[in-house]
Amino acid sequence: MNNAKDTVEKLYKGNGKLYFACLFVGLITGAIVSCYRWGLEEIGIFRKAYFSDVSLNNPVSLLKVWLIFIAVGLIVNYLFKKFPKTSGSGIPQVKGLILGRINYNNWFFELLAKFVAGVLGIGAGLSLGREGPSVQLGSYVGYGISKIFKKDTVERNYLLTSGSSAGLSGAFGAPLAGVMFSIEEIHKYLSGKLLICAFVSSIAADFVGRRVFGVQTSFDIAIKYPLAINPYFQFILYIIFGIIIAFFGKLFTVTLIKCQDIFNGVKLAREIKVSFVMTISFILCFVLPEVTGGGHNLVESLIHGKTIIITLIIIFIIKLLFTAISYSTGFAGGIFLPMLVLGAIIGKIFGETIDIFAQTGADFTVHWIVLGMAAYFVAVVRAPITGVILILEMTGSFHLLLALTTVSVVSFYITELLGQQPVYDILYDRMKKDDNVVDEENQEKITIELPIMAESLLDGKAVSEIIWPDEVLIIAIIRNGVEKIPKGRTVMMAGDILVLLLPEKIVGEVKEKLMKHTSTDWTSRDFSCEVLKYYLVSFEYLVFKH
Repeated sequence: MNNAKDTVEKLYKGNGKLYFACLFVGLITGAIVSCYRWGLEEIGIFRKAYFSDVSLNNPVSLLKVWLIFIAVGLIVNYLFKKFPKTSGSGIPQVKGLILGRINYNNWFFELLAKFVAGVLGIGAGLSLGREGPSVQLGSYVGYGISKIFKKDTVERNYLLTSGSSAGLSGAFGAPLAGVMFSIEEIHKYLSGKLLICAFVSSIAADFVGRRVFGVQTSFDIAIKYPLAINPYFQFILYIIFGIIIAFFGKLFTVTLIKCQDIFNGVKLAREIKVSFVMTISFILCFVLPEVTGGGHNLVESLIHGKTIIITLIIIFIIKLLFTAISYSTGFAGGIFLPMLVLGAIIGKIFGETIDIFAQTGADFTVHWIVLGMAAYFVAVVRAPITGVILILEMTGSFHLLLALTTVSVVSFYITELLGQQPVYDILYDRMKKDDNVVDEENQEKITIELPIMAESLLDGKAVSEIIWPDEVLIIAIIRNGVEKIPKGRTVMMAGDILVLLLPEKIVGEVKEKLMKHTSTDWTSRDFSCEVLKYYLVSFEYLVFKH
């Protein structure tokens, strides 16, 4: 049985073998995700070329293509039924795995199923992204390595987080965003050891990806800072834009959940419902191919072309609905990239509208595309740090840091006022959990560690003031690397790590409950206001400085 001392050592002592394992996870994940990206790109090119050669006046040819779409949908649906944990983006599943609420019982075959289902489903035009599946593919690699090297629960979670970092890094060529996303959204805990693990894996995956796809950024965007436009006017527009996009972020989440409910509520065989969705994809590949697939090419066209506003509005509505419908099938595919695309469209509409009334020019319009991607991501996912860093790495627009941060903070704050939960938390709550994830031969009591964040519900509270879950014993509090034996009057402080002893079979349930009390409420109104105030001051300083 683990004890507190062992846990302390694992938390605070470096482990060369663990770091090597993380490097191994990153390299393997980078190779798998690169193959995944290559497969999606090739099948996308094939789909576009094939449809351009198919005549609408040839009924036989159209029937053949339609039947191919139906067949692809039924194959992916079979994989969904055979391996249900490969459904959707995969990010909620990774969170559930770290929390101990699910398990990868057939991790290798699930990895293969996720890979194949993602390539086929997205390749058939469904409006889904590659990033969520890439994150889960990385978690499969981390899980597999932990099993092969017989790592315990603590180190297994390090490898899972590292694999997730590597997956996002490989998907977008954004190593820092991969690290921040895995910590901010998935692990929700930061330590020096975890940071090293995530960085090692993420950089390794990025290294492999750049050998395959080159060193250029994901989006080719040439932006010049609008020096001729009044900086105060710019800042007012940033605030207005952040407010507007927050409402559209809530619209995305509501639409996604509603379509899921409708799809699951229709009392027809899944095969029939899937065939209907694949038929929609088939029609859109002819009528409006821009909204099919992840949407990378659509963003590029927004950057380098001029589009009528009404056309953009139509594309936005169809892309939003098609994304929600595609995700409702449960097929392997994420909402990351479609979110960025929708944000880019809103930014384009806003920029074109501002240009009509204020003649800001086409160069300034491109700014709003970049800002829209970041702000929309933050409004939906509620991960502001990841959102800003991700777009910086994907576009290389580092001189837009202040603008990106401003619209992201405003969007974050307004979304909080609207009472909208982070989309991945909602999807996790709706996800089916395993009844028992504990190995039959390992039913003993174990120790787990939980960090206390500043301004969390446990920060500043005495141990005796808290009603702890049944069968849970606090055996130690680690403060500044020193183990303390807690008493009832011991006050818990931010930065402390609680070491708990509990039956392994209830670890997932207890961890899920306590994480809500030990973690900082990122939606805190006071926090958001302080952050907003900071960036207001920063902006004023830059204005007067220059």
